[in-house]
Amino acid sequence: MVTSSGRGLVSHDTQKRLQRIAVYLTALLISVFTVIPVYVMVVIAIQSPATTFAGGRVNLLPTEPSLRNFLVLFGSTDTVRYFVNSLVVTLGSTVLSTTIAVAAGYGLTRFDFTGKSLAARAVLFSYMFSPIVLAIPLYVVFSTLGLLNSHFALTLALTAISAPFCIWLMWQYFQTVPIALEESAWVRGASRWRTVRDVVLPVARPGYISAAIFAFAVAWNDFTMARVVMSRDEMYTITVGASLFLDRVSIGWGETMAVSLLISIPPFLIALFLQRYLLQGFSVGGLE
Repeated sequence: MVTSSGRGLVSHDTQKRLQRIAVYLTALLISVFTVIPVYVMVVIAIQSPATTFAGGRVNLLPTEPSLRNFLVLFGSTDTVRYFVNSLVVTLGSTVLSTTIAVAAGYGLTRFDFTGKSLAARAVLFSYMFSPIVLAIPLYVVFSTLGLLNSHFALTLALTAISAPFCIWLMWQYFQTVPIALEESAWVRGASRWRTVRDVVLPVARPGYISAAIFAFAVAWNDFTMARVVMSRDEMYTITVGASLFLDRVSIGWGETMAVSLLISIPPFLIALFLQRYLLQGFSVGGLE
């Protein structure tokens, strides 16, 4: 004889089992839809076009791996220059956005002034605008100042996109840093700058590393701003340069997939080695 409590227990266990199965199936589907495009990209990148399209069909089994596509990229195109342009702009935007975020986030947390909360929320609200909305006004500003086709202009444009969210993230994170730590340093005679440098910043490391990763992702993956601000081929970033392979009469799928693989490597390495800080920063910063 099964009591009602027993039936309830069985029902509860069954429900938990079904929920677990649903989670696994969802994770499996997401993994499949994520892995398949990456697999196709890698396979086409490491095969010559003759092997990939042999027999009038796309061969997705890497039977004859080749570096032909990468040799074409580095030997016959400006991929290296595009890559360097992206590194310069991305590193500049990342450092600038993170610096602004740390300074503004600390100020919003530790100093009282009229409209502080409104200002912080206005900063976050400005992040809601699509980059294409900002592209034309920024183009007009840079054109007036004579800054078009410069790394400096693109760095400022990308900072304008990523800085609002980074500021909001650091504002949230600095609220988790106890003021008692600073007061203890002040009692020992430390200045505010030294307190921030030696006490606050080490504690807030996950927060500003998360902000830096976000700023890096925005700048590295940007296409819109680079296409608007830059009009000279030698100033293009890697994302814009990669699109040039699709503009030709005969689309270079091998070269396109090879450069796409190169574009994917830096974000992958950053996510691999800094994911601990990323998770800590986003969870403690109020985004869990």
